[in-house]
Amino acid sequence: MDMDLQSYVKVYNKWIDNKNCDLSVEELDLDLTSWKQHTYYNPKNNESAAINYDNEFDYSFDIISSTPYIMKRIGEGINKYVEELKFSWMPHLSGYTEVRFNKYSKDTLMSEHVDHIHSMFDGTRKGIPSLSCLALLDDNFTGGEFVMFGDKVIEFKKGDMMIFPSNFLYPHRVEPVTSGIRYSCVSWVW
Repeated sequence: MDMDLQSYVKVYNKWIDNKNCDLSVEELDLDLTSWKQHTYYNPKNNESAAINYDNEFDYSFDIISSTPYIMKRIGEGINKYVEELKFSWMPHLSGYTEVRFNKYSKDTLMSEHVDHIHSMFDGTRKGIPSLSCLALLDDNFTGGEFVMFGDKVIEFKKGDMMIFPSNFLYPHRVEPVTSGIRYSCVSWVW
């Protein structure tokens, strides 16, 4: 077992092909989806709120034409991640969530947090998120850097997918987008 936390952050280059990235962005740009402002759940008071108010990004769970392809590639990425680690306990993962699309307009961001997401466990699913799978769908923006471990920028480009543990050792954030729109998608493994 590697004691370096960064070794468990894997970036798979060009994992989502350009055709499906472009198709996703084209459809998401049409605003045919039902975007909502991102909030964080606080189990202590059983409420959700945006930490940075109007500056939090928007998200959508709506299905677009590229969703089946993206879901397939996320599943293949999870398998690759598990195979690379060679941990005997990793094949016992139960599944992964439907893809969520993220839209970062100018001046929006994602506050620092960890992915202990309570809302995905509605009684049908049991467990906690074990892995986070994030893919970048475009590169027509500035800013929007993905940051972990306080100040470490994790470089990834359009079509790349990153997988990392969803626990307290992996706080992360997205810096404010300074121009353009940053589109990404995410799924969580439990």
